[in-house]
Amino acid sequence: MGTKGHTISRQPVATLKVAASCDQGEFVDVSALAFRSRKPTEFSTLRPVVDQVAEWLDEAATTLATLHVKNLRPAGVKINWPDIVADRSDLDWLRASDDILPSPTADAVARMDIVLGWPGLLADMGQRTVVNKRLIVNPYSGKFRWEWRELGRSLGIHHQTAQAWHRRACEVIARKIDHG
Repeated sequence: MGTKGHTISRQPVATLKVAASCDQGEFVDVSALAFRSRKPTEFSTLRPVVDQVAEWLDEAATTLATLHVKNLRPAGVKINWPDIVADRSDLDWLRASDDILPSPTADAVARMDIVLGWPGLLADMGQRTVVNKRLIVNPYSGKFRWEWRELGRSLGIHHQTAQAWHRRACEVIARKIDHG
């Protein structure tokens, strides 16, 4: 199956025949055309890069939240951590679901590695803060820790302004990637 439910012919490319405006019995040879599958770390040329940047940011947030790291301890390092006093909204947020999301794929981790460097491309600290806060996702429910309204309140701005800053940040990142 191809994208959006379209079936792709599995015939060898040299034997594919395409209907074209030509005389009866003739056909267009498409053997020189090759279907190139893009790498998982490449953007599609069929859609705006800014939309794909926003999607990759959302995917990276979920990927980061669902990475299962076991037995990771700094060797020989001893640190005394202060007591963590959780905010009531933090406690409710962590209990949103009991089921953990599935582990990310290798391709998702590769994209996440790229995406986590993107906030550093942003000079505007408001945009950077919005992008960074939207990278925090609950590993159980997949919900964003900072929904738009709460994010706007925390920054002292309207939630639609926070969304606009996020969109502008995606545009800046897309421009810098294209001209990179």
